[in-house]
Amino acid sequence: MAKRTIMLTRCLFQYNNVHCNRCERICPQQAIHNRIVDEARCDNCGLCTAVCPTGAILSGVDYDGCLARTKELCPQVLMCRKVDKKGMPCLGALNRRLLWSLAETNDLAIDTSRCQECNPAVFLWLDKEIAACNAVLERQGRKKITLVHVKAAQPAAKQVARRGFFRSLFQSTAQGVKDFTEEQIKRQYTFDGVFWLEKQQTTPNELFFGMEISDACNACGLCLSLCPEKALHFFENAGGKSVQFDARKCSACGLCSGNCPQQAMKLLPSWEKT
Repeated sequence: MAKRTIMLTRCLFQYNNVHCNRCERICPQQAIHNRIVDEARCDNCGLCTAVCPTGAILSGVDYDGCLARTKELCPQVLMCRKVDKKGMPCLGALNRRLLWSLAETNDLAIDTSRCQECNPAVFLWLDKEIAACNAVLERQGRKKITLVHVKAAQPAAKQVARRGFFRSLFQSTAQGVKDFTEEQIKRQYTFDGVFWLEKQQTTPNELFFGMEISDACNACGLCLSLCPEKALHFFENAGGKSVQFDARKCSACGLCSGNCPQQAMKLLPSWEKT
């Protein structure tokens, strides 16, 4: 099984009036073409996951679990597996909104010290996303994300007493069988950053996408049915029914604006509180 596959049932290619090739454009290994991932080229960096607007990238990485573990650390530190075997295979799946969700309430540090040598494309991506997040943190008077270099832990050599030799040998064999068995089970995960942000009750800001809805909107409801992240909903007021927008849930997929019969919707690169 490939390191990563694209779930066609979630990919935007199946919809009219919208074209998305973000995963193909960002892949530094040129491993994605026509929604097929070339396993030989893919280096599992996760950049495709960072930009996919619908969580259509399927991989063997439990990003939800990795981020949850980071929140449990004190202080919070994002690390790859070169530093911590329980970290992400690569930090490339992070984007500015995920970074904000971690840094909004608690101090956050990230170790990118090995990224430039390991994968320059990931290093450049993270540098840009961290800078964008830090700019907002600074404007809001919060502590910026700290860049750190965490020394990789060295496994301690075990001293085995003679009487415990056979017990140790048995345990090692049992663990080896367990590791081999788990290796044969190829777990696959999908990760949708919008679900993570919603679960954390993240506060939206200018790092999030915006939406402009003109008076031409007649509340037909087509956009609500098309939105894969449920970022749109009806709001009843004295004047009738209108469409409301939730910036936290928007991934800028373009399905609403591309298919609006009244051409009443316009995606904005940045959200502003009204």
